[in-house]
Amino acid sequence: MQTSSRFPIGALVLAAVLLSAVASHAEDWEVRMWRQMQKKVTLELVDTPLSEACELLTSITGMNIIIAPAVRQNNPKLNVKLTEMDAGTALNWFTQLTETHATIVDQAVFISDKASKKVGEAEKKALMELGAEKGIVLDLPPEGQALTDQDRVNIALKIMEKEQMKIQDFPGPTVSIDPSENGVGFKFGN
Repeated sequence: MQTSSRFPIGALVLAAVLLSAVASHAEDWEVRMWRQMQKKVTLELVDTPLSEACELLTSITGMNIIIAPAVRQNNPKLNVKLTEMDAGTALNWFTQLTETHATIVDQAVFISDKASKKVGEAEKKALMELGAEKGIVLDLPPEGQALTDQDRVNIALKIMEKEQMKIQDFPGPTVSIDPSENGVGFKFGN
């Protein structure tokens, strides 16, 4: 008995191979970007425009960095000395010092003058889940309002306070100072 199908077996095999290639391609760019961000860099930037600093970082790591037109027009300057720092941390310093924001968009690092609302809301959601997991009520800014560094510090302090383990008290011997004619001695007892 013959069965009929709408797609020949060859087409299904080809589709499977293509899907496999697409899936591995998606993984490849993430792995590549991770490796690029892990590369160690040593830089000394004095009054260097952000665009030039990013071009330098790209030439060293191969990272694809795109700067928003508003940031490129302003092109804030950097003064920083980095020694054997991973490129991802260096990029974080670039954005901190220029009051810009970096996000991953379409397999590239995108630097903008505004924080991504999507990323900010995802961070809040993750923090709410972490708070629920730890049994902590977190005070987060309302929707549409970005988290500040002070908010992040307060959250970290709450988690640290909650996670702090109490040290068990183990009774030990009593120690006292016993002055004697020969100087100071110690007396041990119960």
